[in-house]
Amino acid sequence: MRRRLRRATASLLLLAFLALGPSASLAAPRVQFQDLGAAVAFPERIVFTLVAEAAQPIERVELRYRPVDGEVTFVARPPVEPGTTVRLRYARDMRVNYLPPFIDLAYRWRLVLADGSIVESPEQRLAYRDTRYRWVERSRGPVQLFSTVTDPEYIETALAVSERAIVRFSQRFGVALAGPVRIVLYPSPEALRTALPLQSEEWIGGVAIPKYRLVLGGVAAGPGAEEELARLLSHEVLHLVIAQATENPFGTPPAWLDEGLATLYQEVAEPWLDTALERARRSGTLPSLRALSASFGTDPEAALLGYAASRSVVEYLVTTYGEEGIARLLAAYREGVSDDEALAESLGIDVDQLDRAWRAWLAQRAIRPAEPRAANPLLLVSAAGSVAGIVLVRRACRTRCRSRPPRPTAPQH
Repeated sequence: MRRRLRRATASLLLLAFLALGPSASLAAPRVQFQDLGAAVAFPERIVFTLVAEAAQPIERVELRYRPVDGEVTFVARPPVEPGTTVRLRYARDMRVNYLPPFIDLAYRWRLVLADGSIVESPEQRLAYRDTRYRWVERSRGPVQLFSTVTDPEYIETALAVSERAIVRFSQRFGVALAGPVRIVLYPSPEALRTALPLQSEEWIGGVAIPKYRLVLGGVAAGPGAEEELARLLSHEVLHLVIAQATENPFGTPPAWLDEGLATLYQEVAEPWLDTALERARRSGTLPSLRALSASFGTDPEAALLGYAASRSVVEYLVTTYGEEGIARLLAAYREGVSDDEALAESLGIDVDQLDRAWRAWLAQRAIRPAEPRAANPLLLVSAAGSVAGIVLVRRACRTRCRSRPPRPTAPQH
């Protein structure tokens, strides 16, 4: 009986192998790959090279590459002259096919031979870096920092702020960040914007790309750098933690929650947000929460009001339901539910009820005497837990990119 079973199994395996046909890599003629190179010329291009020899003509070639931490594979089909030897130099236009710098790429070549069989090269890895600058690399805890600025205090501040934001927010809201966070600091906001997609907003000074656990920022060295690093990095790093806390295959939380949390819990307050919010309240131009569910747009004033309203809504939630309520809300979004469902499950309200309650809360605050804004709860820690020698007071594809609010270009009245 056992012999018959073994013979039957062997026959089935043979039939399965034969069913693969001539197109399977196992049946394909031998191909020798002599060059599988790639060179980065950021931000314009990646130049891929291929030299391969086969026993029969190579009819077509296909380049397949993907971010190591991403889910999408990009495909390019460079033209090639059929023959048993292929020598190819292919420049991939990365301005058109944008990917952020400081991610790692995996790539391979797929060759289609004259008889229809397919052979794939071994997978290669490429560190996709901005080749225009010399970078200093430092690590601390979950943070990997790349900086064009070499000043030790600048680097220490960036590392301390980033690690502090991750640890405190994670502990306070019961979330964990899987894997390292990569922080990339350019020497100015203008330099940063040359590394972003074409037509990016002119006011962007930092951006978070959660699916790659990546933050890109532009902060100049010199006076004010410490405060700006604290403001920018504590905001952007929180987007990565929030994305991890709400990760699901169906969607993302609304922008008002994501940006509101990052803005409320960043380490440096931005008082012009209060001014923009009160002016909109008085004029009756406050955006609805449903309007704030998606992007805040490219207009700087509209974006500023979007950040101001979002921070205020989250402040209302914390005041009313406590941070335990926010933790429940984040956990609800992890189930991939709608905004109304997440709020109902965690807080017993829906979006429209929250909108009305928040506006009433704003009106009540406006008629009371002004009160000093409470200290940021993430900064209320003992001196023993702080980073020695540093005193600080201060969002693509899940494709989700968030950036910090723009500063106003003129005094607000």
